[in-house]
Amino acid sequence: MTLTSVCFAELAMGPTLAAGQTLHGRFVEERHLKGLSSTLKSEGSFVLAPGKGLIWRMEQPIQTLTVITPAAIRQIIDGSEVQHIDAARVPFIAHFYDMLNGSLIGDWSAMRHDFVVKSTGDRQAWRTVLTPLQPDDPIAGMLASIVISGGKMVDSVDINRTNGDSEHMAFLDQKVSNVPLVGEEARLLDSRPAS
Repeated sequence: MTLTSVCFAELAMGPTLAAGQTLHGRFVEERHLKGLSSTLKSEGSFVLAPGKGLIWRMEQPIQTLTVITPAAIRQIIDGSEVQHIDAARVPFIAHFYDMLNGSLIGDWSAMRHDFVVKSTGDRQAWRTVLTPLQPDDPIAGMLASIVISGGKMVDSVDINRTNGDSEHMAFLDQKVSNVPLVGEEARLLDSRPAS
């Protein structure tokens, strides 16, 4: 049976995490840049704590830590913060976080502000295609489409850009945990300003 209802997408596409749960997994990303014959490949791990943030650890080819919360985007290399973009100065960051958080947990409501959302499939195998509502938007307008596929979890994301570049992300070994984040992971997602 094929379902195209956005309501179905919100309720059944991807994991539904309860308060306090986290999603842990690994990723492999392949980037195809127009004009380059070789594929740029990276891999690593991630931790998603809905409402708190995403920790994205690139392990290969270089080690980079990116932390995305509703308050900021931070990039850390070799233990030193090399970039910090505060949502208070760049309001799009909070919206970007809502979209990213929603796409990984199967809640497409934040996406409808910028994209047409079309879903097909069922609870075992589904596919959601996002196309920009406003091609002249400075951010969403750079994208031709985003295709998100999965079953119980989001399995892959394909990003197709208007300039011909594309990215494929595969998500592997995903596990939902009921154990609260502790140590470095809890500290990285702590949105309180440093004293």
